[in-house]
Amino acid sequence: MRTTRSRTVAALGVCSALVAGPLTAPAAADVADLRLDQWGLDTVGAAEVWEETRGSGVTVALLDTGVVTDHPDLDEVTVGPDLTGQDLSPDSDGYGVHGTMMAGIIAASGHGIEHTGGVMGVAPQAEILSIRVAAEADAAGGGETDPGALAAGIRHAVAEGVQVICIPLPDAAFSVQGDEAERDAVAHAVDNGVVVVASGGADGEAVYPAAYPGVLAVGSVGADGALSEFSSRGEHIALTAPGEEVTVLDADGGYTTVTGSDAAAAFTAGVAALIRAEYPQLQPEQVAEALTGGAVAPAAGAEQPGHGAGVLSAPGAMAAAGTTAESVPPFDPELAEQLADDPLVPRWVLWTGGAVLLVLLAVVGLVVLRRRSADPYGLGRRTPETERRPVRGRRRRGRGRRGVSR
Repeated sequence: MRTTRSRTVAALGVCSALVAGPLTAPAAADVADLRLDQWGLDTVGAAEVWEETRGSGVTVALLDTGVVTDHPDLDEVTVGPDLTGQDLSPDSDGYGVHGTMMAGIIAASGHGIEHTGGVMGVAPQAEILSIRVAAEADAAGGGETDPGALAAGIRHAVAEGVQVICIPLPDAAFSVQGDEAERDAVAHAVDNGVVVVASGGADGEAVYPAAYPGVLAVGSVGADGALSEFSSRGEHIALTAPGEEVTVLDADGGYTTVTGSDAAAAFTAGVAALIRAEYPQLQPEQVAEALTGGAVAPAAGAEQPGHGAGVLSAPGAMAAAGTTAESVPPFDPELAEQLADDPLVPRWVLWTGGAVLLVLLAVVGLVVLRRRSADPYGLGRRTPETERRPVRGRRRRGRGRRGVSR
């Protein structure tokens, strides 16, 4: 991951305009220029599906370096635990630089009048749950992630009821060897209906956590659609997404750019959030199939390893998800919650039915016990037809008489 600090005056322009009066033309021009810089958002076609959904009701757990809560383009951010052992808060120096960038790609919603300022994320109405599992790359530890922290972060996200987990770790956080605790945590997330997305790494070989079963590993492409030089060529890559010079949020309130497969993973997590919002009944593997099935074949170099199914496409993924959802009964979270609190069968009916059933079982048991007591050997009662009658003797015919001898 490489970042280029390119502060913009969009936010300052909007603030000064609000002080002086209505939004002025220069500020609007700044906003237009900034939006045009979001080539990644256009490449994945996110705006094309915003009439269907913008990710409302979906929470994406971001396992990263933390996310600041005072950036004007971020509305729905919940700060989770700091599992690095540093116990930092969002107002600490050096907190959430990388994580804020990724959060913006996923769910930035702009700012100002009708949210016309700043930048937009793929799913601007999705919520972010920030779970800090790594320090910044330029801090102590170099961005490395403790396996125990990552596994604990995944399990915490599942316990909080998120629908998507994004792990956009930089290259320094990857390992060529898997960890059992991480593997089990990923399996736990998938078993609980959570889609897990991770950056694919920079090496040709499979790296973890991207290569764990159930994880959707994402590679990077540039604005021309070609596979990025730094992106992994490993077979574990499922698809690619924009990852070069992507306009993102800066933790200090401004904007900057980022380059790396971590950005590609954030784009993919955003589209996954759109799918989960529109089709909540789909299972993680079905969402992953929709993301890969709706991918667009790259313009060039498709024969190279590392492209996966192609380049991420929000319209294509939504269409594929819609086709799959036709054969899956819809799931209504509000109805499920209502049924949990107020079941279809009243509780008094269940209690009454249970009591009647217990009485019937008691009566049947008593009858059986009495019968067994009356006939312990199971021979059955003797009836008149089966009673033995006395056998009378019959005189035998012979030549002589009784008592006479010859």
